[in-house]
Amino acid sequence: MVEQHKENKEEAATDFHPSPVWLNESYLESLLQSKKKDAGLRITQLDIKPATAKGENYASVMTRVKVTYVKSGAKTPEEGYYIVKTTYENDPVISSIFSGYQASTTEMLMYEKVLPKLSDLIDGTQEPEKLFAQTLHVDYEHDAIIFEDLAVSKHVLADRLAGFDLEHTHMALRKLAKMHAAAAALNERQPGVLTKLDHGIFNRHTEGFGPFFQNMMVMGAEFADKCPELGSYYGNKLRALVKRLMEYSTRVYDPQPDEFNTLVHGDFWVNNVMLRYGEKKEPLDMILIDFQFSSWSSPAVDLHYFFNTSLQNKIRFHQQDALIQFYHKVLVDTLKDLKYGGYIPSLRQLVLQLEKGKFITVSVSLACQGIMLNDQTDNADFNALIQDDERGRNFRRVVYSNKRFQEIVKNLLPAFDRIGLLDVTD
Repeated sequence: MVEQHKENKEEAATDFHPSPVWLNESYLESLLQSKKKDAGLRITQLDIKPATAKGENYASVMTRVKVTYVKSGAKTPEEGYYIVKTTYENDPVISSIFSGYQASTTEMLMYEKVLPKLSDLIDGTQEPEKLFAQTLHVDYEHDAIIFEDLAVSKHVLADRLAGFDLEHTHMALRKLAKMHAAAAALNERQPGVLTKLDHGIFNRHTEGFGPFFQNMMVMGAEFADKCPELGSYYGNKLRALVKRLMEYSTRVYDPQPDEFNTLVHGDFWVNNVMLRYGEKKEPLDMILIDFQFSSWSSPAVDLHYFFNTSLQNKIRFHQQDALIQFYHKVLVDTLKDLKYGGYIPSLRQLVLQLEKGKFITVSVSLACQGIMLNDQTDNADFNALIQDDERGRNFRRVVYSNKRFQEIVKNLLPAFDRIGLLDVTD
């Protein structure tokens, strides 16, 4: 009989999301038999435990699996280490919202079809490197993806509360630029294969996340009202902006025919990359994960999202121009290496494109960033983000009570106002 270990159920109910009920010995044994082309393969031990705690991932359930198995005719057991990513299958509210975004469908397509092709393109360049985890299986019946467990190769999540220093930031931008370049080249070679992906966090099909962004902006207005450094001037501006927030943000995601468009990651921040470190804690490698909101859009989506969620403040506020230049060089070099024949923006053209899409910094800074800096995880789940009930309001108050977040907001609102980002224009 197979020995199977699972997490303590009481602990899972409070600190972790429980693993899927269908993820068991029978399922995994059948899968491995198929993948290894060995009908006699048998699992001898199975360990299943949560991969992320509440507050670390609001959009999916991650489960870590260690399988010990014996192949036909073999005496020595082998081990496999996998991550199983699934949706919140037991929550109808969350399920309904995410289905509107085609989140699981998008990510399954990415891992099964798109990412392997992007990897092949990058492998053919002069400076190949691994960008993504290897996919083992995409299960459309259970809306699940099984891919290699990067922890085995010593990849770990970075500290989301610390933010990236310059070395981490350059590595992230290099990987992102190569993904963007490969995607543009792939869509040129197979026209339309990527442009059909159009369900990013802001899109023209659904506003399911609207309550989250709008309620967070309302809470930002309440914070501004009470803040001596800000006051009702900023509170009133934010309240007036609430009704236009979704439209202004969606415009950033709309691909423009006269600009450089590509497949963006869509949710590019500290927790959606995994890092491998050296003995001196220096970053040696980085792998991009989590592609539920990938869409054909402007690179402004990824760059502004990343800059306003993931960087240490001294870098975020004083080095963005240099970072954009760094990203642009890698992008252009990779596009040329891939023999891309489409529009390649000059640095100045890219800067202007990013400036045009800058409103997304308001949405990201006042909403996403606060959640990402939150260190109080008691109510840290998606229902608390989206619902306008007392629990949701309490959670948003907790987010805006974070002193670090407050300081950032106090600096950002005047800066946004000086360049017109808080004005209702149409």
